[in-house]
Amino acid sequence: MRMWIGITAFVLGISLTAVGVVDQIRNSPLERIEITKTLDKSAPYLLIPNRTLTSYPGNVQVSASGTKEVFLATVRESDAIAWLTPSPHLELRLEVNQDSQTVSLAEIERPGEGNLIDPRGYDIWRTSVDSKDFDSIKVPAGNEAAVLIASTGDDPAPNKVVVTWTLPKGAIPLSPLPPIGLAIMLIGALIVLWDAYLKNRGARPGRGLRGPKRPRPRRFKTLVQRRPGQGRRAQRLGMVAGLISVSLLAGCTPQYESPLMSPSPSAAPDTLTPVMTKVQLVRILDEIAEAISIADTELDRETIEVRTAGAALAMRRAEYNLLRRTEADDKPQPIQSGPIKLFLPSATDAWPRSVMVVTGDEQLQLLVLRQESARENYVLVHFSNLLPGTTFPEVGAETVGANIVKSDSKFLSFEPQKLPEAVGDLINNAGDSAWATLVDPENKYVMDLAAVQQNLTETLSNANLSFDHRLGDNKINMLATADGGALAAIYMIDTYTIIPKEPGDAVAITGDEALLLGTGGSSTGIETRYGSMLLFHIPSTGSDQPVRLLGATQQLLTTVNLGTR
Repeated sequence: MRMWIGITAFVLGISLTAVGVVDQIRNSPLERIEITKTLDKSAPYLLIPNRTLTSYPGNVQVSASGTKEVFLATVRESDAIAWLTPSPHLELRLEVNQDSQTVSLAEIERPGEGNLIDPRGYDIWRTSVDSKDFDSIKVPAGNEAAVLIASTGDDPAPNKVVVTWTLPKGAIPLSPLPPIGLAIMLIGALIVLWDAYLKNRGARPGRGLRGPKRPRPRRFKTLVQRRPGQGRRAQRLGMVAGLISVSLLAGCTPQYESPLMSPSPSAAPDTLTPVMTKVQLVRILDEIAEAISIADTELDRETIEVRTAGAALAMRRAEYNLLRRTEADDKPQPIQSGPIKLFLPSATDAWPRSVMVVTGDEQLQLLVLRQESARENYVLVHFSNLLPGTTFPEVGAETVGANIVKSDSKFLSFEPQKLPEAVGDLINNAGDSAWATLVDPENKYVMDLAAVQQNLTETLSNANLSFDHRLGDNKINMLATADGGALAAIYMIDTYTIIPKEPGDAVAITGDEALLLGTGGSSTGIETRYGSMLLFHIPSTGSDQPVRLLGATQQLLTTVNLGTR
């Protein structure tokens, strides 16, 4: 009997272990989800929105094929929609069919008026790839990431798309059956071995001869006899009980819930996200710096226009004009694309938009990049050297960005349009200026220019001098700081007018001014104009701190003879 109990337990243990292993394999979490879509319709552009890409957790990769040219780009979804709005395109949305237990990508048509252009080379893409026949791109997490798929713009986009989610490794639900089964197998094996041991011990030779047994008294038969097969029935009942036990224990195994039929897209953010990522910035800065470097080498006034605008373009062209007149092989101060010390993108979904970045090592530069529309690239509109000992105000993290501040904002302690007037008065009158309590006069730029004007006044005693300082461009680029104030990048024009006091007198000039004038003096008068790109920190309303000048770069623009105007 012990032998049968041991064998039954051993078989039951094997059954439990096998069922547990199969159940463990069946409940192993998915490692990846892949959805393939062959398009039924044709369009020049495809957009996979953020809601589709975030349907499942983990890393996402998108592949496309079916055309000779394949272009894929990751982009903030709102930016992609702005770029695509004039053009017809398709959106791919996740579609779940609970009845058939299938998941697919559905095509949604977005009509447009045309405006088909080649998508390659635009700054608005965070990352992009293009190749022949087939390509794939990894989608960075966060910040409303979407994917644009195209060919050349004029040709239809690739018609086969594969979206793959590599799911994060989660905890594997453990089944209790394998360890229980192994324990029962061990018990069964021990019973069998114990039974064999007892039988072998009873059969050992050398125990001595036994005498004849005494006859047993004859027993009366009971009325209840053991029926044949009763032992076998007990064995069968034991097996049935074992199988029922296996079934009940199998039901106790935790079930893995596949995410396939229960997608959970990320919710749209409550606040606006930055217009640019760090990876995107590095690429754009390198392209701008390289384009400017090429123009600087040839002093090319036309090439420099490709990646500069506004004050930066005006001052660079003026510098080229001056350098062409010199015999020295000088070049303009280079625009430094790195190392990046500070990166402050605007957080907006409208245009125009701007980005501020501080670069360099020994001499730090503040660069302002500006984008006028979704289908235009960023251009450099401002560059200024940070003044020695400058303490930069605290700003938002690059992953958060900063709000664009309008020039008529009521939350600033000073109107940015009046800054040139205030700074000019500080230069003209130093401590006697009425602006001295509102704008900090103790900075190197103001003191140096005040010294230059004082020297001119003393040197040109036979002439009347006037100094005018005014705003050179109404486009003031401002981004909010953490204290509620703003960083304001301003272009100021400084005009120096020198007129002889008496008829027949003449005024003499030297240096770059004389080089531009083509002569060393004038008897009728001279007007010299300088351009200054200035960076200010304007505190918020109610602050007792003055406006501080953080950076400045000045360039001689023109020198003209007043008698020849």
